[in-house]
Amino acid sequence: MMVRTIVMLIHPILATIFIFWLVRQYGWRKKGMSLQGDERKVALARHRRHGERLLWAGICLAIIAFVARGISGVLVNDDWTSDLLPQNIHGFSGPLGLILLWIVVRRGRSVTEPDDKDESFTVKRKKHGRAADMVMALVMLHAFLGLIYTFQVI
Repeated sequence: MMVRTIVMLIHPILATIFIFWLVRQYGWRKKGMSLQGDERKVALARHRRHGERLLWAGICLAIIAFVARGISGVLVNDDWTSDLLPQNIHGFSGPLGLILLWIVVRRGRSVTEPDDKDESFTVKRKKHGRAADMVMALVMLHAFLGLIYTFQVI
């Protein structure tokens, strides 16, 4: 039973690190406004790179959650398939969050530095920001539900 608890806690521990990274990435909105010139270009390149890495980290985190659920199913009732499908709102909101994260990264890829007063840049940046707002709201809800779920596992 102790092995099951350890396996099931891997996802929440890694998710906590992921959330802090995501919040730092989300802080770009405020920080980016104060930067100018080459400093902004370097910071923007880092922001884009971290966004891509966050997407892959989120996918890996979801895979870890599925694997942990499968291992838990084997340890408890010798059937790894019974626990793979989401059984609560926390489980359903994870894949939804991944889809939204993918949309945020995709919107971020489409936003380019403006040469002049380009309206499409403003619209793209706003869509990227709104999608990021949605992801952050869902992440916080997902994390809260995950915390409650973690107490059930322990």
